[in-house]
Amino acid sequence: MPTAFTTQRSILRNVVVGGNIQATLAEVMADAALTYRGRPETNGFFQVALEKESDYKYAGKGTSFATESRLIAQSSSGELSTRLDDYLAGWFLAMVMGNENFTAGTVGPPATPNTHVLTWADTGAAANMTNVYIEDAPGLKRKFQDISCTKVVLSGSDKGSVMVKANFIGTGRYADGAMVTLPALPTAQYLYGSDSVFSLGVAGGAVSMSPRILSWEATFDHANDLFRSCGGGVYPVFPRYGNPIVALKVVVAIDTTSDIRDWMMAQTLLEAKIAINSGAASLVVDYPNVIIPKADLGEQDKYVIYTIELDQESILKPTGGQVCTATVQNSASAYLISA
Repeated sequence: MPTAFTTQRSILRNVVVGGNIQATLAEVMADAALTYRGRPETNGFFQVALEKESDYKYAGKGTSFATESRLIAQSSSGELSTRLDDYLAGWFLAMVMGNENFTAGTVGPPATPNTHVLTWADTGAAANMTNVYIEDAPGLKRKFQDISCTKVVLSGSDKGSVMVKANFIGTGRYADGAMVTLPALPTAQYLYGSDSVFSLGVAGGAVSMSPRILSWEATFDHANDLFRSCGGGVYPVFPRYGNPIVALKVVVAIDTTSDIRDWMMAQTLLEAKIAINSGAASLVVDYPNVIIPKADLGEQDKYVIYTIELDQESILKPTGGQVCTATVQNSASAYLISA
């Protein structure tokens, strides 16, 4: 006779991130080092992957079937999607880009916010790692160790919060056990797509394209991988940075001019900038040198649009400068500090 049991609703899951990064590989961070309780979408999970080796394809067994199986490698991966607030704007971009220049604000008067200037760690060094605590069910409460953020995509439209989707990889280590006390839910200051101002123009002189911008999507992909070596055992030795990929997609309503077409055909060196100010929250992403490779014509809601897609070959690094810089202002302390 079947018996009833308590099923687990995904909306009751908890995710805690932020605070600090790991000081050492395989570190289980203290509860106090994980400070931000998120409100993610319900369908993002962290998984442990096991790679196995068996005798299935070998002879001498007297059967066509496998007779033994052994663990040879372990790793982890995860995904979080949520609305972007002032804390997460800095945390996600610091974790994926790798470098942070932090300036503390002043008490005032007038008070000024903390400033985080985030740039790419253009190196093959070990990636910044942290713990992510997840409660998937009463029997599945654990800290995933050695987690690095490999890709972040921000997207904004004409209404609602800017959305963020982030991908993570790790060594597959985790520590079972519940946090003693979950952090309180933060009073979030969300960043809104309707507050975002997209500017474009000749390099050094970008001007606002509002109100022609219908949507935008900014991709920050560090292409992290898991370094393995002989003697490393079942777990990867560490996550490391790959070759960074920067991309930007913008949908622009066409007015009575031919500005986008003319810039594309002349291969004009441009600057693109996204600036969002929502209440006390602020995010600015600056691409000082871009060249439009294509601007496809299309239709949206019965009106003509351009879709501009900039990739790693059309977002350029100026001499002595950064290929792109993200500046976040909020009340958070520096993100890339070891626990």
